[in-house]
Amino acid sequence: MREQIVERFCREDVRDLSLTQAFYKLLDENKEYWCSLSTLYRLFRARGLNARRAPTRKARLRSRPTAYSAEKPNEVWTWDITYLRSSTYTGRFYYAYVIVDVYSRMVVSARVFDADNADFAVRFLGDAFRKYGIRPGQLVVHSDNGASMKAAPTMALLEKNGIIFSHSRPRVSNDNPYSESFFRTLKYSGDCLYPRDGFNSVEEAEQWVQSFVEHYNEHHRHRGIRMVTPRQRYRCEDAEVLRRRRETMLEARRNHPERWIGDSVLNCTPIGRVWLNPENGQLEEKRLPGAA
Repeated sequence: MREQIVERFCREDVRDLSLTQAFYKLLDENKEYWCSLSTLYRLFRARGLNARRAPTRKARLRSRPTAYSAEKPNEVWTWDITYLRSSTYTGRFYYAYVIVDVYSRMVVSARVFDADNADFAVRFLGDAFRKYGIRPGQLVVHSDNGASMKAAPTMALLEKNGIIFSHSRPRVSNDNPYSESFFRTLKYSGDCLYPRDGFNSVEEAEQWVQSFVEHYNEHHRHRGIRMVTPRQRYRCEDAEVLRRRRETMLEARRNHPERWIGDSVLNCTPIGRVWLNPENGQLEEKRLPGAA
């Protein structure tokens, strides 16, 4: 049985995924439950097969006081900019502008430009507000303290659209965890191979980022939202996915009770409210205007 498990997780349809991603893909899409996730990792470690299948390193958890919360999509966004190296000129970079919806972890907008400045920031954010029909008072937008984020044109755009804006604490690098987590996945996960030699042009970088974002939103099972995909969560399909997952687990336990220790199964309760915590010492809960 152990060799069958290893052989299954080395097949072509899942061999390029981390073991965690492969586990949930087979569970949700094929209704295949072979063993617990911890047993799966143990089997691969024992055979020296797990080096290339390891998930990315988890970020350290740090306590932080409550600030904003999201109970549905498009209530809280975070955005940030990351460098993408040019392959043609040493020291030259392209810049990926990315917005993450905190509730669903879905990337709602991504663009690549050849500079990090307020003009591109205003264009990028304005396009996103129009695309999603954002109304005054509906949305919190959180960012770090970068020059483009705090520039006068950027702040004027937020005020004009009735956006509640939030910034990281000064000199605190981990106050934008949702964007940081996505960038870590972008550059270090095995979902789509990041070109270590860089990009030949801004157009090539844009094409790669758009391809990655589509894959991430549609196929990447996110640990922070109970291993459903961002798009499933954004469309409020996560409860049904988790219900079917639980049924698959219970059926597997009925069919093969010898594989189980105790009666517990994976937690299949949907994640509820999601929090964003940008400010130090802010103990009271900040809710969106008009929120119940």
